[in-house]
Amino acid sequence: MHRSFCTKFLKRKLSSSSISSAKLIPNETKGAKKRIFSGIQPTGSLHIGNYFGAVRRWKELQDKGEDVIFSVVDLHSITLRQEPKELSQNILNCTASLLASGIDAEKCILFLQSSVSRHAELSWVLACLATMPRLGHLPQYKEKSASMKEIPLGLFIYPVLQSADIMLYKATHVPVGEDQLQHIQLAQHLGNTFNARYGHTFPPIKAMVEESGVARLRSLRNPEKKMSKSDPDPKSRISLVDEPKVIVEKCKKAITDFTSEVTYDPEGRRGVATLIDLVSLCTG
Repeated sequence: MHRSFCTKFLKRKLSSSSISSAKLIPNETKGAKKRIFSGIQPTGSLHIGNYFGAVRRWKELQDKGEDVIFSVVDLHSITLRQEPKELSQNILNCTASLLASGIDAEKCILFLQSSVSRHAELSWVLACLATMPRLGHLPQYKEKSASMKEIPLGLFIYPVLQSADIMLYKATHVPVGEDQLQHIQLAQHLGNTFNARYGHTFPPIKAMVEESGVARLRSLRNPEKKMSKSDPDPKSRISLVDEPKVIVEKCKKAITDFTSEVTYDPEGRRGVATLIDLVSLCTG
């Protein structure tokens, strides 16, 4: 039943008919109205960090009546190797988790990135405006490629696809964490470059930075890293579909330190700080 419902939803709401390539949503460039775009990768089950860092905010924005466009960005997920069947299931699971978390397709546009071919088309146009030094200095690329002998081209240029995701719908605002700020700056740069060469087409883009201070929950097994869907250790994160007893067990085995005193020090005691952040977020 779960798979059947999600499949029907994907066909009805996440298909290319949701955003026809012939009728891309207009937004006047000069004096453009506020339009928000954000996406999430279907690389695994959504975890509590995804919820508090992104999905909860999406729901707040849609409930306020903002003009919001959300995407399951499957093209981004294949920058690293994915098993086709597993990715297909992850897309369904991600969609189900978004719906269960309160994302309402009647209040926003929710779609599958690969169903709109113009994402890839605009990405190529923007890639012709980007430079290798600028892309090579982006911190997330450095972090993800550090342990690789052979670096996939997709990993190098995926920030350009991010820019295309935003600019395709002439979005003006993008909710991001601090770790994504430089990618928004890249989108701003590419938009300005395109406008200067070919005429004013894309509106300015503003980052909506999460101000809670706990938007980036850390891994329960390695608090030096952020909590991630793609971490091979499932004990590193609390999934939105975890049973209560599983959550308790993961918290008990979370890496902290040898000091018995409970103090909040996000830099010096990251493991303890992560558990305190979790309690704070879940109890309000």
